[in-house]
Amino acid sequence: MLRRQVVTAVALVAAVTVVGCTQQKATPDPGVYPGDAPATPKRTLPELTATNPPSASQWPKEALPAEQAPALAEPKVIAPGYRVDDFLTGLAGRWDVSLGEQRLIDAPGDKDVWHFTGSVSGSGEKQLSIAGVPTKQGDIIGFSCLVDADRPRAGAFLKDCAKTGIPNWDDERAVAWLSTAKRQVDAAYSKKHRPIVSAMFVSEKAHALLRRSGPTPDSTGTYELSVAGGGVAENS
Repeated sequence: MLRRQVVTAVALVAAVTVVGCTQQKATPDPGVYPGDAPATPKRTLPELTATNPPSASQWPKEALPAEQAPALAEPKVIAPGYRVDDFLTGLAGRWDVSLGEQRLIDAPGDKDVWHFTGSVSGSGEKQLSIAGVPTKQGDIIGFSCLVDADRPRAGAFLKDCAKTGIPNWDDERAVAWLSTAKRQVDAAYSKKHRPIVSAMFVSEKAHALLRRSGPTPDSTGTYELSVAGGGVAENS
């Protein structure tokens, strides 16, 4: 179960990621990492060109069911030289998470994807995880923080995760966005009892999204805060 919880944390930042999960079922498997999940549908993402850049303006301004969210383009390196030691090592240390070494896995679409992950249990079976996708050289393409919604200090963990240390990332504005996003996601989740994705936070060449989902409609579910570089919502 622990591994299943950990690996889903990076599902939104892998090279074949679909943050809106527009082609997934409303009940996700909380622990599916690209390459470990044959049930994850393969998507063909449109190639980005200079005349068709991704646009944050295409993303909804309020929380909505995940299957209704726009697709995202393939993420890119957040910033040259932005690596695990820049931020995630400190985050992991503060929350007693042991980040594993990056390793190569097979991902859907016959792609090889590097990733790293770490998790800590406690409060029964409630989980808290950090995971990400780097390049072979170690520059981070994206990372996610996953925590059970009813785990103690879940909100504090997400807030700490939102202070990414990314160059030109506005921590204060990101935390304010997270507060609003969490409130909206919680309200929608309590009404619809299905996976919900938030409005988008954008800071230059990186963006963040908050998702809440659960294995059953009556589950308190998990939060997943995902940060990635490059592609934002695709033009439609």
